[in-house]
Amino acid sequence: TKEKGLKINSPRRFFMTLAMGIGLGFALLVGLLIWIVAKVSNKNCKYDERQIAAQGKAYKAGFIAFIAWELVEFFLELFTGEPLMPFSPGSLKAIEMLVCLLVYLEFSIFTDAYFPTGKPFKKSWCFIMLLLAATYYLQFFTSKDKSDKVMVLAVGIFITIVMVSIIIKQIINKKAEAKEIEE
Repeated sequence: TKEKGLKINSPRRFFMTLAMGIGLGFALLVGLLIWIVAKVSNKNCKYDERQIAAQGKAYKAGFIAFIAWELVEFFLELFTGEPLMPFSPGSLKAIEMLVCLLVYLEFSIFTDAYFPTGKPFKKSWCFIMLLLAATYYLQFFTSKDKSDKVMVLAVGIFITIVMVSIIIKQIINKKAEAKEIEE
């Protein structure tokens, strides 16, 4: 059937889209709760002035990425005369959020504004996140629905890129510390 420009091929596809939306909402709620608990319990983990300034630049970079994405999407829709919906409804916007968040995170990671000064990098956290990414890749290979495959692959790639970036930055920091000690 066709309703309001949305193509719904089967009730299962609509259900999977609804289920993905509910899952995203639940994940955002859990993330918000974790953030609130972290804010309350980590009063001694503060960012210094340099890190705060770098975070401001990272926000700016993420916002510029968002505007650029929206402009490209706007002009593509304008010239084609149709809305961009290559996958299930909302998938393109979710990928947009991941890309813009990735720009912010990469800028923060490589300008030392990601971790607070009093809180070091934990290898166990990295291992858990890489295990989560592996779970998304497993879902990608086992899913039969194309729209599910796109979203789980996008999230898996996002987590992998962030974790690899953190590992690379840790290696760079250790080499810089070793060179500083040597001198």
